[in-house]
Amino acid sequence: MSEFSVKPWEFKPGDFLKLMLVGLLLVAFQGTFTAWLGRPGYGVEWVLILSVYVALRAPLWVAALAAFILGCLRDAAAGGLLGLYPFTLILLIWLFYPYRGRLNFATPLTLVPLIFLLTAGGYLFVMTPLMAVLGWPGRNFNPIPGFFVSSLASALAAWPVFALLNCLTRERENNA
Repeated sequence: MSEFSVKPWEFKPGDFLKLMLVGLLLVAFQGTFTAWLGRPGYGVEWVLILSVYVALRAPLWVAALAAFILGCLRDAAAGGLLGLYPFTLILLIWLFYPYRGRLNFATPLTLVPLIFLLTAGGYLFVMTPLMAVLGWPGRNFNPIPGFFVSSLASALAAWPVFALLNCLTRERENNA
């Protein structure tokens, strides 16, 4: 069986708490790094990568719940419109979930384009129209350069994050 099997496994409360802890640490890292960088919107979307990992490994309801909680954590840490990122994550996971068994995401050649397309699609087709309707963050905001850089950085960071998460879950899978 491949390293990142798409077979859902039973998600226990301890697994969910570990996931939320990793997500909280990644959100804190993302907020700190973008503050240090001085350019919000140009960082890696760690929460999206983690949500896709959960969607590949767990049932849909667990993936949607994780996407909602992680999205709320990200919105709370980043500021802005509370609820925009959870909505985007849940929509992306819901649209992606039925197709997760069609490709082998154990290789970087399929994982990297998937993360790039999900990140860019979430930014350009969900978040940007909603932000435009709501009039946020302002007239002079040009989302294309930041969203492209963030999508590319997220895609390149996905493989190492998946490898790390796979190491964290390997012990329980070997015992099953």
